[in-house]
Amino acid sequence: MFVTSDIFDCPTIGRFRDLDWREHLLGGVDIKGTNWPGYQAGARFLLEASERCGLVHEMRYAGYNRPDEVRTRNILPKSFGRLVRGELSGAKDASSVLLKGGRSAEGTYGRTIYFGGQAGAIRQRRGPTGPIPVAGPPWRFSADFVFPLDEDPVKLASDLFRLSVDILGAEYGYHFVRDALCGPWFYTYGISAPLDYKPLSYADAREVEDWAELVKKGGIWSSDGPMFRDLFQVNLLSQRHGAARVNGVGLLDWIAAQPGRGQLDDIGQGRMLWTLTDAEMVAVRPVLNAAGLLVSCRPRVYRDLPNRGQDEVTAHPPAGSPS
Repeated sequence: MFVTSDIFDCPTIGRFRDLDWREHLLGGVDIKGTNWPGYQAGARFLLEASERCGLVHEMRYAGYNRPDEVRTRNILPKSFGRLVRGELSGAKDASSVLLKGGRSAEGTYGRTIYFGGQAGAIRQRRGPTGPIPVAGPPWRFSADFVFPLDEDPVKLASDLFRLSVDILGAEYGYHFVRDALCGPWFYTYGISAPLDYKPLSYADAREVEDWAELVKKGGIWSSDGPMFRDLFQVNLLSQRHGAARVNGVGLLDWIAAQPGRGQLDDIGQGRMLWTLTDAEMVAVRPVLNAAGLLVSCRPRVYRDLPNRGQDEVTAHPPAGSPS
């Protein structure tokens, strides 16, 4: 797998931030769709994801946002089920929900790692004088869930993707792994802050910003097939991805055409899980990048390959994507 603490000098960064760094890996799924099913479905996804990950009793923060408010309205985590059932009158028009927890962990910020997630509609963006409506419905949506790597991350991510399809109707998603020091929450939220003053950190922060801006503007939903943030070990695809072309062939057909391009598993409702080994990612990633399907394709180190094998892909932004 690709892990951020394999490319960043985390011990040095930790000393710079007055930390005796220790690796704490967090996995996550970031999920996108074009038809927001409402806050109750979003709350149900977060609650069932927490139960699947065995984290429900460690949740410390919960809340919801209304469309005209930036600040989250906090509720007790034990009341989160009332959001699922639609029993909180103040939340009847909620546009997003949040459920988050934490546990003690030495060698990282605040000696705490955080997990959980959020789910919400992408229905407006902020302008100089206030919210700017975005055309809809259907409203696009985004959801994510971060979890400690306490078990097989591929199995866990796959289960969460299945949940996201069943509950939210998700159409695209990816599974990532980042060290707690490297901001797994910020990675999906679009908040970027370089870890140090080196080019690699600035490139990572810029990639976070570029992806977040593309999501806000709806640019990932190209008529030629949805854009990939990058290629990851587990990717959630929909039939929409069949419109993408690789070497003149539809993406889904190209994947299935020969071994070595990962495994496609049909999980129903026209959705598939595309799972790849590290060696397969090294082989497939530059092909997708050359086809203009990846928003980001920076060099990587793969932990599960001999000598932590590296690929030397040069970024090749697709037409119309941020440069």
